[in-house]
Amino acid sequence: MDEIHQEEDEYEPSHHQLQSDNEERVDRQGGENETPNKCRSPMSIIKEWVPVCEEDLKPKEGMEFDNLEECEKFYKKYAHQVGFSVRKSSTKRDKKTGLLKYKTCVCAKEGFREAKYAGKQKVRNVKLSREGCEALVRFKRTSEGKYVVYKFHEGHTHLLATPRKCHMLKSNREITNVHRCLYKAFARANVGASRAHRYIKEQVGGYQNVGCSKQDLKNFQRNLRLHIKDYDVDMFIENFKKKQKIDPSFYFAYEINKATRQLRHVFWADGISRKNYALYGDVVSFDTTYDTNRYKMIFAPFTGLDNHRLCITFGAAFLGDEKVESFSWLFEKFLDAMDDHKPVCIITDQDPAMKVAIKNVFDTSTHRFCIWHIMRKLSEKVGSTLSSNEVFMNQFKSCVYNSETKEEFESSWKSVVNEFKLQTNDWLSQMFSIRDLWIPTYFRDVFLGAVLRTTSRSESENSFFCSFTNPHLSLVEFWMRFESAVESQRHSQSMSDNDNFSLIPELKTNRDLERHASQVYTFTNFYKFQEQLWIACMDCEVEDKKETEEGLVITIANHARKNGKMREVVYNPLSHVAHCSCKMFQCEGIPCRHILCILKGKSLSEVPCYYILNRWTKMAASKSIFNVSSNLLETCSKIDNEDKLITNNWLEFLNCMNLAGRDPEKLTLISNEFQNVSKLLKEFKSNPTESKTQELESFIGSSVPKEVEILPPKQSNTKGSGKRMKGGKEKAMEQQEKKQRQCKSCGHLGVLFITVLALAGGGAAAAAAAAADVDVEVVLLKVSIVDCFIDSDIVVWEQHIDFLCCLLLSYFPLTCVFSSEELNMKHGGSIDVIADIWELCWALTRRVVQEDLNVYNLKGGRSDKDFKGKEEAHELRGEERDSDFRILDFYVVFF
Repeated sequence: MDEIHQEEDEYEPSHHQLQSDNEERVDRQGGENETPNKCRSPMSIIKEWVPVCEEDLKPKEGMEFDNLEECEKFYKKYAHQVGFSVRKSSTKRDKKTGLLKYKTCVCAKEGFREAKYAGKQKVRNVKLSREGCEALVRFKRTSEGKYVVYKFHEGHTHLLATPRKCHMLKSNREITNVHRCLYKAFARANVGASRAHRYIKEQVGGYQNVGCSKQDLKNFQRNLRLHIKDYDVDMFIENFKKKQKIDPSFYFAYEINKATRQLRHVFWADGISRKNYALYGDVVSFDTTYDTNRYKMIFAPFTGLDNHRLCITFGAAFLGDEKVESFSWLFEKFLDAMDDHKPVCIITDQDPAMKVAIKNVFDTSTHRFCIWHIMRKLSEKVGSTLSSNEVFMNQFKSCVYNSETKEEFESSWKSVVNEFKLQTNDWLSQMFSIRDLWIPTYFRDVFLGAVLRTTSRSESENSFFCSFTNPHLSLVEFWMRFESAVESQRHSQSMSDNDNFSLIPELKTNRDLERHASQVYTFTNFYKFQEQLWIACMDCEVEDKKETEEGLVITIANHARKNGKMREVVYNPLSHVAHCSCKMFQCEGIPCRHILCILKGKSLSEVPCYYILNRWTKMAASKSIFNVSSNLLETCSKIDNEDKLITNNWLEFLNCMNLAGRDPEKLTLISNEFQNVSKLLKEFKSNPTESKTQELESFIGSSVPKEVEILPPKQSNTKGSGKRMKGGKEKAMEQQEKKQRQCKSCGHLGVLFITVLALAGGGAAAAAAAAADVDVEVVLLKVSIVDCFIDSDIVVWEQHIDFLCCLLLSYFPLTCVFSSEELNMKHGGSIDVIADIWELCWALTRRVVQEDLNVYNLKGGRSDKDFKGKEEAHELRGEERDSDFRILDFYVVFF
């Protein structure tokens, strides 16, 4: 319980009395913005609250400490025990020695808000924390170099925090080494501050045990980015240099703008990436992505396939723009890192700058455009009529994908173009002119040319990296997350390696060829081989044989397909080497069904080594690779000793918890041992407290340079940095996916617009008054119903009319209703209002729906009245589905 300190009358007032006395004291002292003075009047009952705690925790004048850090820790421990927060206040140094002579720590509610902030316009609501509390402690340096308490004021003018809320006190919260370690791990996994705080809370058993708030983690992240700021690139390059010292096979290169000293481009590749390229670099997919960093620099990874046909990264880069010079610089540095080994085939999108740069640098490589990007534009370029024509689409796709020779493709292309009258289509003409860059038949002679036909692998890889990054990252933060992403990628590769060596695939036949292939190939490639062998056994047979100068020519028939092509295989009986006219082995590196049809009849116990490519085998990665400097291209396990010790301690702790399980006796043993270790650690001489700069640098892993050498890049303005333009097909698909509105009256899906236009007085009002045979001022409302239920039946339309009439009658005192055509006609006699409304509206309904349907075309802004009845309306609806409306106008007269 808190004890009330009373100077005059000794009695314990109620909570309401405390509140009223405090308010009276504030009023007497001139308001909240003035510092309260102690009042010695007998009328002053409550002055301050003195907290109760153990005497060992309470500071006393004359207490001695070795240093100021111990002083602050002791006072904070006392403050958090009794329920208030502490902040540092004034200091005074010795003029001669410069040493700190006096130090004051005060309650966080000391003083009042400065007057200079009082009159300013508020951007947001501010919560004031200072209330004029006078609790403080002052330390003084002695001649022996120690510090003593020479003044201590323990009374508080405010309520103290309860034990359940002491963990929320500001001075009781801090970002410790444990928090930084955990938050770094979360950041590498692209987990933000809010979610990281929730994860830590679940791990430690509650928010009261976390030690910091969610906002503290956000502020730490903010301080980190402010700390990096202009030093971002220097620290980014410093990380590369450290990496190169640990791993000599790590390669990096960068270019700066000499005039502005800003970073332009940077490329890097570690030893494993360079080894992977030496093993699997025959086919490369290259694509760029955006929104991975705050500078909008273009992220450009080089992607390939490993022996499991999984994506692997050969290297990555940041580019400042997408010009030919930038891509040329990147490709040159890529070749420099890969010892001038050029890929057999490189596949990209249709970027013209890439095309020129690849032609200049990868002069011996085959450049291929992504066929998927081209084919997805087909429906938009040929129009909606042909895109919905199955005959056209089937013929065009057969022409592109099934043509086996250049002559066959050109003949099929011309046939399709002439049949569907597309000779004047500019896009098709352009695609035909560059057919050697995207049509599959032009890559049948390229070794492994069919392994990658699209950039989908690159796009998948870009999406994978984007799951670890976001558009607000600095380069230093990006590097931390990039390493985590690459580790995840390589872990998947290791898992596949483990499965291939510890498991065996299921066989479909008892042939030795299949058994040997299962031992050599990885699972993914073996299943491709197995599929071809199964078809060879079940559906293929030899039709003809003949001797030629090239060897034995065998004709193979595939009975699985109707009207299937006959394949010719040139076979050498001595070496068992065969070449098939389908060229599957040349394109994919797996023997085709036609070759296996011959080999299965030769009683071979193993697949000939000619057909086993090392890149598809289980042992592909076991080969040692050296670069031109005789450095082994392999991973390096060297890490900082501190990081290694931290990791080992975490592992030991988790191992102990695993051994203990949920056994109370074992858990108690662990708890006791940790308490003993904690006591031993407290006996150690405490290390000097890290400054905020040191804390941030330890988190980043690199120190801030004394001066900025390389400035951060300017914001890149590229085709991916702005809002992407969408094609017609994409817009149509988005429109189709939009949720349709539902009519509140009938529940049908569609759109119903009701427009009411008020016309006060004027000729129309006079005509309405004359028609109603009245001699008073009237107000004329024009009501328009716009409906897209063009295929609705008469019942649905009448439901809309009923709904409108009920709506009007509930808001206005109606006298009579006229249609636009009957407004100028005399409507004599006494009128039954409600009956007249329904009769008139239903008449209009029947006329609009059955006799004179008005169809409006929004695109052209015109009205066509040449369509009679619903059948013709349906015909129009097939072509102008999104622009068909019917409009019903009538007028309501109000007196």
